[in-house]
Amino acid sequence: MKKAKLILGTTNSLPVGTSDEEIEQTYQRSYKPFLRAAYNAGLPVTLHYSGHLLQWLEKHHSEYTDVLSEMVERRQVELLGGGFYDPVLSLIPRLDRIGQIESLTTYLRKRFGRRPRGAWITEHVWEPGLPSTLRSSGMDYAFLDNSHFIAAGFTGTALRSPCITEDQGKTVLIFPVCHDLVQVAREGSPEDVIEFLRARADEDPASVCVLIDHGERDRGVVSGRDGKRQAEVTWLDSLLELIARNADWIETELPARVAKSNRPRNRAYFPSAACEEHMYGPENGHRQDPRSRPRERVADEQNATIVRGHFRQFLTRYAESNLMYAKMQYTHVLVNQVRGDKYRKQAAREELWRGQCHSSYWYGSRGGIYRNHLRKHTYQALIEAEKITRERGIFIPSIVTVDFDMDGLPEFLFQGQDINAYIHQEGGTLFELDYLPVAWNYLDTLSRRPESCHSRDERKRGYDERMRKSFMDHFLGPEVTLEEFDQAAYRDLGGFLEAIYEQVEYKREGQLLALRGEAPVVQGKRSIPLRIDKRYSFCKASVRTEYVLTNLGDRDIEAVFAPELNFAFLSDRDDALRFGLTTTRRTDAAITPRRASHAAVKELKMYDLVNGLTVVLSLSDATEMWCLPVETVSSGPDGPESEYQETCLLPRWPVTLRPEESLTRTIDLRFE
Repeated sequence: MKKAKLILGTTNSLPVGTSDEEIEQTYQRSYKPFLRAAYNAGLPVTLHYSGHLLQWLEKHHSEYTDVLSEMVERRQVELLGGGFYDPVLSLIPRLDRIGQIESLTTYLRKRFGRRPRGAWITEHVWEPGLPSTLRSSGMDYAFLDNSHFIAAGFTGTALRSPCITEDQGKTVLIFPVCHDLVQVAREGSPEDVIEFLRARADEDPASVCVLIDHGERDRGVVSGRDGKRQAEVTWLDSLLELIARNADWIETELPARVAKSNRPRNRAYFPSAACEEHMYGPENGHRQDPRSRPRERVADEQNATIVRGHFRQFLTRYAESNLMYAKMQYTHVLVNQVRGDKYRKQAAREELWRGQCHSSYWYGSRGGIYRNHLRKHTYQALIEAEKITRERGIFIPSIVTVDFDMDGLPEFLFQGQDINAYIHQEGGTLFELDYLPVAWNYLDTLSRRPESCHSRDERKRGYDERMRKSFMDHFLGPEVTLEEFDQAAYRDLGGFLEAIYEQVEYKREGQLLALRGEAPVVQGKRSIPLRIDKRYSFCKASVRTEYVLTNLGDRDIEAVFAPELNFAFLSDRDDALRFGLTTTRRTDAAITPRRASHAAVKELKMYDLVNGLTVVLSLSDATEMWCLPVETVSSGPDGPESEYQETCLLPRWPVTLRPEESLTRTIDLRFE
């Protein structure tokens, strides 16, 4: 008799930084109903939980983990392992991969009495070196989207058969998650799921249909009458009832049993890949449309096509993601340099692992890197880890040079007692500014980029050509308006945003860095060479930037010198951010952080009410300043969402420089 073997379950995780209220809503809407339905149905289910979600459930709903423990004990539930903080394993160092997997394994063994033998691969992101890591961590098998099997050359029924893969002589078994079955479960009725399984029932004992979907989905109600009474029957209750009713040909199994009873006949090497959404997400916005949408119909397995792409391209499309990734890698080095204090090292490592939660490093239908608060929590964890590595009485503030962002150019990293300030040679810009007492990166900014969800009106808002950091040196024509700058619909007369600033003076422990850049400034039909000497000096909780502009040409230069500064707050709402403005006429006048032009500005105080501190920006010469909040539009659960990312400030100094003439301007930035 033809049968359909089914592995049924969910993967459950929410990003580090998700509020208790949001987790509670998801628990009541999704986690609790699923476990209750599975408990009542008595069918075996396969479940994956991130470690930090289990900790939350244990703290707030211990009755849930008690029921889960009972189901594990009676072998109705198999719990899968993986990274404790749900990282993309291929993106984090091997030592952290093993550490995170073993941390979750230890937690599951102590709390539920059984160690996991299988691993859930976050977002199905796979690279060929993972099998040796998984095996070294005690994992016998893992799960990947069957698009990986397609990429490895499998077709037909082979897309439903587990296979062996290997790295460095260590093998693991890979189960294919049936992409089309997951789509049917998301978009169709319980009856559609049964018909899908019926069409794939066969006599091959190695064939298995895996239906493991995100546990955060709300399936809703499918019917409303139970005899004479009106009653709600959930989608899941209906599905489990249908599976039980067809138990003569649907065999619901746990992966451990399948792995033990069936010897796989196939062996494969999977290329670097991820689930379908992430294979095309890194592409430019106008190329995302056709293939990033969910499939409208079940594909013919015999005519499956290879899915191409690479998850790491997110690091090139979103430069801010690469900076976060670089910060994580750099922090990993600092943590592993701690010697002689295992408790301090473990505390630092725990914060590092928290900062490796995958959600803020990429962009997908659930927001990812566009979620401002998720990036903030990632940076907070990484900064806290760095703070722990600094041994009291031994750490000395200094400037170090290292190719931090892996672009082939060394960056200058000032590491102080109260602030970190990282300087890039391209543009001589400040690209990270950490205020350590509150573990906050005030340059955790995000640029506006084209995305497939953008409407025509949203595209009219304008896109940024580069990251929004601080001390980005613009030269503008006097005719450029605030609206044109906001929409990036202007011409920059200078070439200093791309210029490489050379090191002129560098005092490692003197907390001083002097850079020099040269570029042309367009004047009519001619280009006049200009030199900028940019001198950074760092104190306890401040950064002073002194500019010296020198005309190297034989004609006058007339333009508006406008160094752009961006600051990343959690929000620009009145309860999160307020401004105090000092001009030549007023002192500390209260203004809103909305889009505006302010005349004769001498000093601007930014009151960060979330962190309880003030960021003060002082100018050596009073001038007009533009203030522009920056918002992005990205995909969300209910459609496109607009979200505040940072506040852009643009002091505008009109300059007229004769040949060989110089001009000096200074900007002071301090925390109070």
